[in-house]
Amino acid sequence: MLKVIGIGPGRSEWLPPAVGDLVNHCDVLIGGSRALELFPDFPGSQHCLSGDLDSSLTVIKDALLEKKVIGVLVSGDPGFFSLLPRLKKEFPEEQMDVYPGISSLQFAFARAGLPWQEADFVSVHGRDLSLLPPKLIRLTAVLTGGANTPQNVAQFYLDLGQNPNISVGNALAYPEELWQLMDARHLAQEKDLLKNAILILHPDSMHSTDHQFETAANVASRSRIGIPDQEFLRGKVPMTKSEIRVQVLAKAQISKTDTIVDIGAGTGSISIEAAGLAPEGVVYAIENNPEAQALIVANQQKFEVSNLRLIPGTAPDVFAELPAVNVCIIGGSKGRMKDILRMVPLLEGGRVVITAVTLETMSQSVNLLTELNYQDIDIVSLQAVRWQPVQNLHMAQALNPVFILSARKGVR
Repeated sequence: MLKVIGIGPGRSEWLPPAVGDLVNHCDVLIGGSRALELFPDFPGSQHCLSGDLDSSLTVIKDALLEKKVIGVLVSGDPGFFSLLPRLKKEFPEEQMDVYPGISSLQFAFARAGLPWQEADFVSVHGRDLSLLPPKLIRLTAVLTGGANTPQNVAQFYLDLGQNPNISVGNALAYPEELWQLMDARHLAQEKDLLKNAILILHPDSMHSTDHQFETAANVASRSRIGIPDQEFLRGKVPMTKSEIRVQVLAKAQISKTDTIVDIGAGTGSISIEAAGLAPEGVVYAIENNPEAQALIVANQQKFEVSNLRLIPGTAPDVFAELPAVNVCIIGGSKGRMKDILRMVPLLEGGRVVITAVTLETMSQSVNLLTELNYQDIDIVSLQAVRWQPVQNLHMAQALNPVFILSARKGVR
């Protein structure tokens, strides 16, 4: 049995009494050195987490074979950018109890005196800065780390011609705690490099009436569907044509608060239009082609889409980076359709839409949807014809036929 225990900031005064009781009922305790020091009287065996996570996973496997109760101590809250997704992946059949802790996010917003129920959250620790929203329309918490320092985040926005206010928190709850509000220009010039700091990015205030009208117009333009193909930056990456894109989004039935994953996002055309339909939600674009990744970021910036997150990699390998989603759009599966449909964190009743250009992919997808208990399976075959002007006439230009499959996730 595994107990995943959040220890909050890692200070004894911030540990609730219940955590001590949980630890005392464990046979093995695993955590970082600072976490283990919180429990000096623990009578069982201990294992210190290090950079070699595989060795720690081996310790867990061996202890589970001996039917021991294992406590895994994680900083902050287990459900917020922690070890929990990896443990779920490694031990899918094991009973796992999760106990919350005070996350760095909660601490930071408390220090700032700000509500966080409508904020966006991004981690750039070991990830690309392109995950940051190019335009700030909501409070956005950013976890930094590795090569991505707070100064790098500030410079990212300066390079976009923006100078937002940024709250900087480091070593929260410790004697050396830093908490400061400064603008991006000031932060970028700071000489002290802070490791694993948390930032709160503040959107610009909208005081002038003219600016409000301009913003409303921009939002309206971003929520359109069927954007002409030539408006997207394309390179040599395949793109879903506008006639098909409209039908895919119609089948997805996206609402304004939905969380959406676009698998095999290509240039990001579907992701961008989906983001416009879900202004209070988030779209996660999964793409493993570096050229396509760059195009997604470039198109995101061109269309000023702030609620789109690029996840470099291949599905389902990167699913640990996803929250629960309402809609899953699959444009490419790399031959792993079964694993994708089985493992995608789609909520019960959530919608899945698959595009296929071959009979074989269509047939396989129908069989898998049936096998995995998806409901209301619908199949549409479309072939659009564009009539292009040639001198004073119009000639037919047929686009490749496409199958669009849609379904809802049922109870398994």
